[in-house]
Amino acid sequence: MLKKICLLILGIVCLVGCKTKFSVNGEYVEKAVVHFLLDQGEEYHFLKLNRTFLKEGNAMEFAKEPELSYFDNVVAVVKEIKNGVVSRTWTLKDTTITNKESGAFYAPEQKLYYFKSNNLDDNAIYRLEIDVDNGNHKITGQTKLVKGISIKYPQPNQSFNFADNNVEQNGYKGTPISFNKSADGALYKMQLKIYYKEYNLSGDEDKTLLWDLGTVKNEDLSGANPTIVAEGKGFYEYLSKKIPNDPNVYRRTLTAMEIILTAGAPDLYTYMLTNEPTSSLAQTKPTFSNVDGALGIFSSRVTIKQFKPVYIAPQTRCLNMNSTKELCQGSYTQNLNFCSDIPLDNSYSFFCN
Repeated sequence: MLKKICLLILGIVCLVGCKTKFSVNGEYVEKAVVHFLLDQGEEYHFLKLNRTFLKEGNAMEFAKEPELSYFDNVVAVVKEIKNGVVSRTWTLKDTTITNKESGAFYAPEQKLYYFKSNNLDDNAIYRLEIDVDNGNHKITGQTKLVKGISIKYPQPNQSFNFADNNVEQNGYKGTPISFNKSADGALYKMQLKIYYKEYNLSGDEDKTLLWDLGTVKNEDLSGANPTIVAEGKGFYEYLSKKIPNDPNVYRRTLTAMEIILTAGAPDLYTYMLTNEPTSSLAQTKPTFSNVDGALGIFSSRVTIKQFKPVYIAPQTRCLNMNSTKELCQGSYTQNLNFCSDIPLDNSYSFFCN
């Protein structure tokens, strides 16, 4: 019995006295992460380049430290290739932006790399070459642009028509926005940007809202010129939810509206699908990357815009008269103090005094 007790005590001593140190992190291999979309509808083209990192401790705390995500020395080049020949080359510069949304990682500042060009060629191929930390990472990628996309209706001189003179009797209307699809586009997003001005005792301020009208896949579109409808009731409901009823604001006026159509390339759509959150119990998901020497995406999208000023003499307006009346006096937005400063409306009760 005494022998058994001694063996038990010895075993406990060994368990308490011997500690095995191990790390759940395993062997770490640093990776570069690229996110870069070319858009011939924009003037500036931004590359986001980060690195993976691994440290012992609280990962959520480390994510707040930007220096852990950046490389020290980056040389990034974009080459335009036509008929197998390099026609133009851009060396990217670094910049810091201050409007990054807050989240798990550092904000609001972040480092990006960019080049400037407002005339990218639809018929060219673009090649990305990045040298990180003097050859520690060599990254390459290639993409073509999304082309052949345009807004067919409404035309720039045509108004949005969201309401009749008598909404209670006739209801709201919708304005169809049609566009031509392209074999280069896999996903289309339609938005309506609303520009307005607020007046208070301190002065006036220009403001904007961005109304999402919908996102559709190329495979779900029918006809050469598919349509997404901007519904009138949805327009006024959106404004009533997004614009606060501020007692210090005594007047608001509409200043412009802008249709924004964005079409993304097929590999961008695939990248988005594989990076969506999953609600499945099986959390294993395939990864998609189309760059060599890194993780991430080098692809393209195109942004087509149609800007409509509130009024162009003698009678072109972005929102027709009945729809303007509903904005100023309708049940959804009457408490927002909108009025019309369009000369054509000076004989109506909704004209600004």
